[in-house]
This record gives sequence, C-alpha cells and structure tokens, in this order.
Amino acid sequence: MDVDIATVAILGNAGGALIGFAIAAIAARNQDVPGARQYGWLALAGGCWCAVSIWQVFVSDPAAAETVHIFERIAAAQVIGLWVVFAFAYTGRQSWLRPSWLVPLFLVVNADGLLLLTEPVHGLVAATALPVTQRGATLFVIQRGPTSAALLAISYGLLLIGYALLIEFLFRSRNVYRRQTATIVIGAGLPLLVAVLYDFGYTPHPAIDFTPVAFSLNAVLVGWMLFEDESLSVTALSGDTLVDNLPDPVVALDDDCVVIDYNAAAATALEHPDPTGESLDDLIPGLTNHIERGEVFSFGDSLTYYNPQTTSLTDQFGTERGRLVVLRDVTGQQRRQDRLEALQGATQQFIEAETAETVAEMAVEFATAVLDQNAAGVFLEDDNVLEPTVVSESITNHVDEELLYGTPTDEPESKLWRTYETGEVQAVSLDLDGLDPLDNALMLPLGAHGVMAIASHDNTFATEDRRYAAILAQTTQVALDQVERERELRQSRGSVKRRREQIEFFNGVLRHSLHNAMVVIRGRAEHIRDDVSPSKQRHLDSISDWCGKLADMSETIRDINNTVTASEAERLDAIDLNATIRRSIQALQAEYDSASVDCELDADYCVQANDLLEEVLLSILRNAIDHNSSPTPQVTVSVQQASDWLQVRIADDGPGMSDELKTTVFERGLSPDQTAGGFGLYFVSVMMDLYGGTLWFEDNQPTGTVAILEFQRVQVAEQPEDGPDYSGDDGTVTTEAQAKSHNR
Repeated sequence: MDVDIATVAILGNAGGALIGFAIAAIAARNQDVPGARQYGWLALAGGCWCAVSIWQVFVSDPAAAETVHIFERIAAAQVIGLWVVFAFAYTGRQSWLRPSWLVPLFLVVNADGLLLLTEPVHGLVAATALPVTQRGATLFVIQRGPTSAALLAISYGLLLIGYALLIEFLFRSRNVYRRQTATIVIGAGLPLLVAVLYDFGYTPHPAIDFTPVAFSLNAVLVGWMLFEDESLSVTALSGDTLVDNLPDPVVALDDDCVVIDYNAAAATALEHPDPTGESLDDLIPGLTNHIERGEVFSFGDSLTYYNPQTTSLTDQFGTERGRLVVLRDVTGQQRRQDRLEALQGATQQFIEAETAETVAEMAVEFATAVLDQNAAGVFLEDDNVLEPTVVSESITNHVDEELLYGTPTDEPESKLWRTYETGEVQAVSLDLDGLDPLDNALMLPLGAHGVMAIASHDNTFATEDRRYAAILAQTTQVALDQVERERELRQSRGSVKRRREQIEFFNGVLRHSLHNAMVVIRGRAEHIRDDVSPSKQRHLDSISDWCGKLADMSETIRDINNTVTASEAERLDAIDLNATIRRSIQALQAEYDSASVDCELDADYCVQANDLLEEVLLSILRNAIDHNSSPTPQVTVSVQQASDWLQVRIADDGPGMSDELKTTVFERGLSPDQTAGGFGLYFVSVMMDLYGGTLWFEDNQPTGTVAILEFQRVQVAEQPEDGPDYSGDDGTVTTEAQAKSHNR
C-alpha cells in the first residue's frame, strides 16, 4: 500500500508541535522542579521547529522554500542551544547559566542562521532549493555548500557536550538520580539517532526531516519524568543515603528479630561493628520488649533515651517479612520533660515553705540534683549585706568565707552585689576569683531578696541550662515573696486583732459609763420632779427623753461596732425590707409631726443587711425632712426591682441638691446640720458598703431630691400559708449570690 509521505510528515510535525507547546505550558506551571524552566523553553523551541517543518512541506516555490529553510535552521539552532542549557541546569551547574557563558553559546549555535540571512553580502554559504520527486511526493530539497558540513559538526559537538554532561552526572549521582538521568539520556537518543540517519541520507524523502517529530516524542517521556513521576524527581534524595546519614539508629529486622540491615548510628548504639545476622536480644537483652512497647527507654549504662518507631516490611504480595525500626534519640526532649516535671512538682513545696532558709535550701538542692550543676548558693540581703544563706558543700570546702559575702563597698566590686543591684542575669568566670575547681557561674537576681549563684566546672552554660536556671530563680523569688507576705500578714493580723480588742474595750467602757451616767441623770431628774413647779416640768421631761435617746444611741453604736468588725458571714442576714421601711416611717412620724410620708410597697421583699437597716433608712428620711423648709415636707418611699437588685427610692420635695454636693455629701464629716438627729450620711455610706449595696442621689421632678439605696435581693424559699418565715430547712436563709448589675 502506497503511503503519502507528505501527509505523514504534516501529521507527525503537527502532533510534535502540539506536544512541544503542551510540555512548555506544563513546565510553566512547575517552576519549582529543577530544570523545568529550561526544559520548558526547549520544548517550546521544539514545537516551533515542528511548525516550521510543516510549512516546509507546503511551499511550492523555490524562493519560498529557501526562506523556510532559514527559519528551520534558526529553530533547530535554538533547540541545540537550549539542550545544552538544560544539561547545565539539570546537572547542577547553575554557575554556568550566566551571560558570559550563554551569549557565546547562542552566537555559535545561531552561526548557520546568521550566515544564511547575510548570504547576499558575503556569499560564504549557499542554499539552493531543488524539486525532488520520491515516493510520489515532489518536495523542495535544499542543497548546501561545503561550509554546511563544518556548521553541522559544530551542532553535533554541542549536542554531544550536553550528552556528556548528563552521562557524567549519571555516574556520579545516587540511585534515584541514576534512574532519572538514564531515562533522559536514553530518551534523548531517539532524536539524535533520527538526525544522524537523516544527515546520512537514510530518509523516506530527502526533503523531509523527522528529527523534530522524534524530539517531540522524546519530550513526552522526559516531561513525564520531570513533572509527573515524583519518585524520580531530581530533588528526591536517595533512601540509602538518607538512612546512612541519619543520626538516629535504624535497623531492619526479620520475623525472628534478627538484624538484616542497619546504619552507622545503629552499629554504634548496639556496640557491634557488623550486627548483621545477630539477634537483637543477643546484642542488647530486653531491647525487643522495649521496641514492642513503643515507649521511651534507655539501655545499658547510657544516659541516652530512645523513642522506637516501627514500620512493617512487606513483600510484593503484601505479606509482612520484617520490621524497620528507627530509634529516635529523644534524650534532650526527655531531659527537658524530666526537669519540667520536677520543677512543677517542687513548685508547691516552694510555695508552702514557711521560712526563707527553707526556700533557699530547696533551691540549692534543685539546682544541683535536677539541673545537673556542680554547686549552687542562695545569698539573701540583710542590712545592706548579701549573706550566704544556703550554699553547696563543694563551695564551702573550696572557697574562702569572705568571698561569700557581697557589699556595695567591696573592692574589687562584688559580682554578687552587682547582680543584686542591677537586677540582671550575669555569666561570670571564676578563674581569677580563687574558686577552684569551679570555672564559671550564673548569677541570677532574686528581686529585693538577694541573688542565686549556680556554679559549674564547665566553661560555658548551655542555652537550655540558662533557661531552666532562670525558671528556678523566678520560682525561688516567688516563694520568698510568699514567705515575706505571710510574715507581714501574720504581723498585720496580730496588729488588727490587738487594735480590735482595744477598740472593743474602750467602746465597752464608754457605753457602760454613758449608760450609767444616763441612769444617774434620769434618776436625779425624777428625784426632784416633786420639787419643780408644773410650769417647769417640761425641762425634766426633756432631760428624761434625751437620756433615753443617748442610751439607745449607745446600743446602736455597739451594733455598728459589731457590724464593722464582724466578717461578712457574721454581719449580713436576710432582712424583711417592707417591715423595716414601715418601722422607719413610724419612727420618723413620731419625731416630725408635720411631715407627710407616702409609702408604695407592691410586693414582699427581703434584702441582704442586718438590724441596723432601720437606722440607715431613718437617717435618709431625717435628712430629707431636715433640709426641707416647706411647712409640710412631702416624702415618698417606694421599692423597685432592678434585675437581681432592689432599689429603695426616697423622694422629697425640698430645694434639691447641687451636682457637687451629690458627690461630696458622703464624705466623712460631723457638721451639726449633717448629723442632726442621727448618724449622718457618712454612716449610711459605710453601712451600704458593708451590705454590698450602693447609694446615690438624683434630681426629683419638679423639685427635690431622690435618694436611691440599692440592695442585694435575697431569694426566699416558698413558705407555708400560716405565716412568713425567711429561713430554709436548716434554719438559715436561702440566698443567691448575685453580682452587681452596675456600679455607681
């Protein structure tokens, strides 16, 4: 069967062009793959070469054929140059990809095209198009002069340079590199073979060169290797190399736990130069059990800790044939964990220590035992002198006693005192301080308490050791702060207790004396009543009334004193608000005949207060009447619920209160106009604070002032119908802890 060779050439080159352009597009999206960018340009040039080859088949004019030949040679030259560039990039010769190398390279590969373009000027090359009919196809064949052979030799030379670079890389690379490189070299041999056959005349038609098509087919293979087969990526490292250079021991075991492969770290850890064929338990007894448990372990006298990680080894049928065991060295991690756990466990002991000496002893013990340091000491300040409170025995045995003290007047300057004064951590050398065998030390400030020194035989402290030493110093400082606070608190409690006892004593004496005096005065007044004329009896009545008031006031003062000095649980109770308001109003009306008081109570309420609440409300009511100049002062008392709070609103129709006075009226003062008839607003403010409530004033409309007392509401359990009872099952009031809805 006759084959239309021209059609085959057109279709082949068309497919090759599409392949080249597609590979170039894929390479553009995979710029992270080494050599991808250079190979993308190479594939693009190959696609252009195929496109020009199609054009060469279609031309029907000799002049046009000669012009197309020039473009074909230029496209082929770019393929040759970019092939060499790809070889540079792929084999890691990035330093060659600079203008000083690339410019001469592309001048050489484009020499043929440049000569053809300038042929009318110099006449050195000749390109004549002659029609040739073969296999039923008449196409133009380009006849070249003798110089074309030299140019052809240069082109083959450059191609061979690229191949030589790849072959050299093939032999110096590891297994993964070899597979990929060998695939590229073998695949790229296809277009080279086709080019050789064409140049030596082994072609279906002398005008048709299938080299571009062969190059495009090769591009598919190489492109797949670069962009799709990740196992052959040039960036992948050889598994053998990776395992051989791992710092962690790696062993491969068969089903009987016999070593079948290992790396250098494993041979060192197992203390055997070639453990192949040896049972793992024969090498290290009990090692197999450690691996089976998968827990961190150490073996022998080594201080190294390992965390075993096991992977099954299966054959091509999925049957498990052995295990790959990686013994991860987690010594640093384990030591950090042990130190943190030890420090965490010791923190509570630090905080519970009752004396500074106990804290210092614990700190020194921890620094030497847990932080693995050779010596330590805690130096606490006393009267401007840093004294050795607790120091390691190795320090006391090798260091002169005077060197263990630090003062601001030391000459030369004491390292201890400088650390204490500046509050900065210092790493100091002890070589010149007569502290042999200790070489250096960390000086860590303990705030206002003193300094901790941690000494070592080593020349330097590792960063991790510094970090844990700083944590220990901070913990020690907190513990010393706690000891100091506890001491001050004990002193403060003792002082408060003594002051409370003194106040209670003098208040008791004062109340007793005042009560006795009132009894005597009232008795004397009654004794002379028969001797006083009826017109002057009113003076005796006034004396008796005031004696009663002062006696009641002394009892109220006692209750106030008990309230102020009592704890919150002792001072607060559930108080019937409605009943207390009614009693306060009755007492007010008994004192002020002209006052008009309206009371608006729409529900039963219970608040958190005590028996002084009646005096608190009465003080506010008196204040509203005393500062009202109208003949009949009007006062309205109401209760409003505000979320979990109850507001007692006492409104009057007096002259009102300035904004400045609203903020200062609660300040401590004993002016007569403020305390008339009672204890004053300062007393009210103090009591409301003890109740956990709030007090403030607002303007009343159209005139006057509204005093608002906000109390914590007490939730009272359901009671039987036969009477109110504000106690729970156990006799106590059921309350619900509430947070203030707002602060004023």
